[in-house]
Order: sequence, then C-alpha cells, then structure tokens
Amino acid sequence: MQEFTQTNNHSISIQNRQSVEMTGIKDVSSFNEEEINASCECGEVLIKGSNLLVEALDLDNGILKISGRVTAVVYSEKSSSNKLFKKLFS
Repeated sequence: MQEFTQTNNHSISIQNRQSVEMTGIKDVSSFNEEEINASCECGEVLIKGSNLLVEALDLDNGILKISGRVTAVVYSEKSSSNKLFKKLFS
C-alpha cells in the first residue's frame, strides 16, 4: 500500500481590500489593528493595513478570516530563530 502525506496548501483571497480569507494557516503569532503576523506552509505572512480584525481563526482546518483595510501582504521565509539559538549556545 502507498502512504500519502497530506500537506496543507496555502491560498489567500482578498475582496475589495476589505475582507481576507486565508487557508493553510498554522499559527497567528501576533495581531493588532495595523498588522497580523501568521505562519503557513510557505513561511511567514504579514498582513498590513488599518482597522484589521481577526474575524475567525480555525487552526484545526487552517483558516484565517480578516476584515479591515488591507494595504500590503508580505511573505518571508520561515523564522530562523532556532538557528540563532544554536549559534549562541554552540
């Protein structure tokens, strides 16, 4: 028998810069009215804007819903904080 590993695909849908729905979300590390910082399979994603509000967060299914005025979406590689600690203590 073949074994299949399921990976969570990531997608983002923005409607009129006012409503965001994201899938494949693993965690939300911080949020306020101007920035929401989340992590997904692709790395870190930062949503910038004004009056941002987390409407729904379902980490079991990887869904994040946001309302507010979106001005930017920025992706970066996964955090390398573990590498920093390894360098400090080796």
